[in-house]
Amino acid sequence: MKDDVVKHVGIVSRINGNHIQVKITQTSSCSSCSIKSHCTSAESKEHIVDVYDKEAAQYHVGDEVWIIGSTSMSRKAVWYGYLLPLLILMALIIGLSTWWGKNNELSIAIYSLGAVIVYYLLLYFFGNSNMKKTFNFMISKIN
Repeated sequence: MKDDVVKHVGIVSRINGNHIQVKITQTSSCSSCSIKSHCTSAESKEHIVDVYDKEAAQYHVGDEVWIIGSTSMSRKAVWYGYLLPLLILMALIIGLSTWWGKNNELSIAIYSLGAVIVYYLLLYFFGNSNMKKTFNFMISKIN
Protein backbone atom coordinates (compact mmCIF):
# COMPACT_ATOMS: atom_id res chain seq x y z
CA MET A 1 0.00 0.00 0.00
CA LYS A 2 1.45 3.32 -1.09
CA ASP A 3 1.86 5.95 1.60
CA ASP A 4 -0.03 9.13 0.74
CA VAL A 5 1.75 12.45 1.02
CA VAL A 6 0.81 15.80 2.48
CA LYS A 7 2.18 18.85 0.67
CA HIS A 8 2.43 22.46 1.81
CA VAL A 9 3.77 25.46 -0.04
CA GLY A 10 6.44 27.31 1.86
CA ILE A 11 9.13 29.94 1.50
CA VAL A 12 12.75 29.26 2.39
CA SER A 13 13.59 31.57 5.28
CA ARG A 14 17.06 30.35 6.30
CA ILE A 15 19.77 27.97 5.11
CA ASN A 16 22.62 26.72 7.29
CA GLY A 17 24.61 23.89 5.72
CA ASN A 18 22.20 20.99 5.16
CA HIS A 19 19.57 22.57 7.43
CA ILE A 20 16.83 24.52 5.66
CA GLN A 21 14.13 26.42 7.51
CA VAL A 22 10.92 26.87 5.56
CA LYS A 23 8.08 29.16 6.60
CA ILE A 24 4.64 27.77 5.86
CA THR A 25 1.33 29.49 6.45
CA GLN A 26 -1.34 27.25 7.88
CA THR A 27 -4.77 28.64 7.14
CA SER A 28 -8.18 27.69 8.35
CA SER A 29 -10.75 26.75 5.75
CA CYS A 30 -12.44 30.13 5.93
CA SER A 31 -9.28 32.18 5.44
CA SER A 32 -9.65 31.98 1.66
CA CYS A 33 -13.18 33.37 1.85
CA SER A 34 -13.83 36.65 0.04
CA ILE A 35 -15.40 38.27 3.11
CA LYS A 36 -12.74 37.18 5.61
CA SER A 37 -11.80 40.80 6.38
CA HIS A 38 -15.28 41.28 7.86
CA CYS A 39 -15.22 38.07 9.88
CA THR A 40 -13.50 37.49 13.22
CA SER A 41 -13.18 33.71 12.84
CA ALA A 42 -10.74 33.75 9.89
CA GLU A 43 -7.28 32.86 11.10
CA SER A 44 -3.90 31.86 9.75
CA LYS A 45 -0.70 30.83 11.50
CA GLU A 46 2.89 30.81 10.33
CA HIS A 47 5.10 27.84 11.19
CA ILE A 48 8.78 27.16 10.65
CA VAL A 49 9.55 23.65 9.39
CA ASP A 50 13.07 22.26 9.65
CA VAL A 51 14.20 20.25 6.64
CA TYR A 52 17.53 18.48 6.29
CA ASP A 53 18.67 17.99 2.70
CA LYS A 54 22.10 17.08 1.33
CA GLU A 55 21.42 19.30 -1.68
CA ALA A 56 20.52 22.40 0.31
CA ALA A 57 22.89 24.51 -1.79
CA GLN A 58 20.39 24.50 -4.68
CA TYR A 59 17.90 26.50 -2.59
CA HIS A 60 18.04 30.19 -1.78
CA VAL A 61 16.32 32.34 0.84
CA GLY A 62 12.99 33.46 -0.60
CA ASP A 63 12.50 30.44 -2.89
CA GLU A 64 8.99 29.03 -2.99
CA VAL A 65 9.12 25.28 -2.30
CA TRP A 66 7.00 22.25 -1.54
CA ILE A 67 7.30 20.70 1.92
CA ILE A 68 6.36 17.05 1.62
CA GLY A 69 5.52 14.68 4.44
CA SER A 70 3.74 11.37 4.66
CA THR A 71 0.32 10.83 6.18
CA SER A 72 1.88 8.26 8.49
CA MET A 73 3.85 11.15 10.02
CA SER A 74 0.54 12.89 10.66
CA ARG A 75 -0.79 9.82 12.44
CA LYS A 76 2.36 9.59 14.56
CA ALA A 77 2.06 13.27 15.48
CA VAL A 78 -1.53 12.75 16.61
CA TRP A 79 -0.45 9.68 18.61
CA TYR A 80 2.45 11.43 20.41
CA GLY A 81 0.71 14.77 20.80
CA TYR A 82 -2.86 13.82 21.74
CA LEU A 83 -3.71 10.14 22.09
CA LEU A 84 -0.84 8.92 24.27
CA PRO A 85 -1.23 11.79 26.78
CA LEU A 86 -4.99 11.12 26.85
CA LEU A 87 -4.35 7.44 27.60
CA ILE A 88 -1.91 8.40 30.37
CA LEU A 89 -4.46 10.79 31.85
CA MET A 90 -7.34 8.32 31.71
CA ALA A 91 -5.26 5.41 33.06
CA LEU A 92 -4.11 7.47 36.02
CA ILE A 93 -7.59 8.80 36.76
CA ILE A 94 -9.08 5.30 36.69
CA GLY A 95 -6.16 3.66 38.50
CA LEU A 96 -5.81 6.26 41.23
CA SER A 97 -9.55 6.52 41.84
CA THR A 98 -9.71 2.72 42.20
CA TRP A 99 -6.74 2.71 44.55
CA TRP A 100 -7.49 5.84 46.63
CA GLY A 101 -11.27 5.87 46.38
CA LYS A 102 -13.52 8.74 45.34
CA ASN A 103 -12.78 10.90 48.38
CA ASN A 104 -9.50 12.17 46.89
CA GLU A 105 -10.75 13.59 43.59
CA LEU A 106 -8.63 16.75 43.79
CA SER A 107 -5.45 14.76 44.45
CA ILE A 108 -6.28 12.36 41.63
CA ALA A 109 -6.80 15.25 39.21
CA ILE A 110 -3.55 16.98 40.27
CA TYR A 111 -1.45 13.81 39.95
CA SER A 112 -3.01 12.90 36.61
CA LEU A 113 -2.51 16.35 35.10
CA GLY A 114 0.99 16.48 36.58
CA ALA A 115 1.86 13.21 34.85
CA VAL A 116 0.71 14.60 31.50
CA ILE A 117 2.80 17.75 32.07
CA VAL A 118 5.83 15.57 32.87
CA TYR A 119 5.15 13.57 29.67
CA TYR A 120 5.18 16.73 27.56
CA LEU A 121 8.34 18.01 29.29
CA LEU A 122 10.12 14.70 28.68
CA LEU A 123 8.99 14.76 25.07
CA TYR A 124 10.27 18.32 24.69
CA PHE A 125 13.68 17.80 26.30
CA PHE A 126 14.57 14.21 25.44
CA GLY A 127 12.49 13.44 22.37
CA ASN A 128 13.96 16.14 20.14
CA SER A 129 16.56 13.97 18.39
CA ASN A 130 14.18 11.01 18.02
CA MET A 131 11.44 13.25 16.66
CA LYS A 132 13.77 14.66 14.00
CA LYS A 133 14.32 11.12 12.73
CA THR A 134 10.62 10.25 12.92
CA PHE A 135 9.33 13.46 11.34
CA ASN A 136 11.64 13.88 8.37
CA PHE A 137 10.24 16.21 5.71
CA MET A 138 11.31 16.40 2.09
CA ILE A 139 11.63 19.55 0.04
CA SER A 140 11.30 20.23 -3.67
CA LYS A 141 11.22 23.33 -5.82
CA ILE A 142 7.97 24.53 -7.30
CA ASN A 143 8.23 24.62 -11.09
